[in-house]
Amino acid sequence: MSRLRPLPAAALAAALLLAGCEEPPSPLVPALRQQFQPGHPLADALRDLKARNTRFSVHSRSECETLSRANTMHSRLRPAGGPCVFGKIPVSTNWLGGHTDVILQLVFDADDKLADGDFEEIRVPFGWL
Repeated sequence: MSRLRPLPAAALAAALLLAGCEEPPSPLVPALRQQFQPGHPLADALRDLKARNTRFSVHSRSECETLSRANTMHSRLRPAGGPCVFGKIPVSTNWLGGHTDVILQLVFDADDKLADGDFEEIRVPFGWL
């Protein structure tokens, strides 16, 4: 009869334990999609992002177009004639140093009204990776 050595058995047990610890998706992405609807004013959007502890940057119309053309920043949405906002909202951290964040992109039209928004949850399971 073959017995598992302690180290591989411990590694297998740890892997199974971690696999069972998967967090469900955060409700933040659907909440953001509901909150940031087309027509949302830029000033209100910036206030709302600050209230959610968001780290973000606001780019002018010309900067948004330049970033889009240069493809220096991953952008899912095309500029809409006004400013754009890129940001990250911290959601949670785990005991392994990992974290979950929501990244976002908002594009506004020439009247500073929201034209479109994109929100994506990003998970980093281990802090040392």
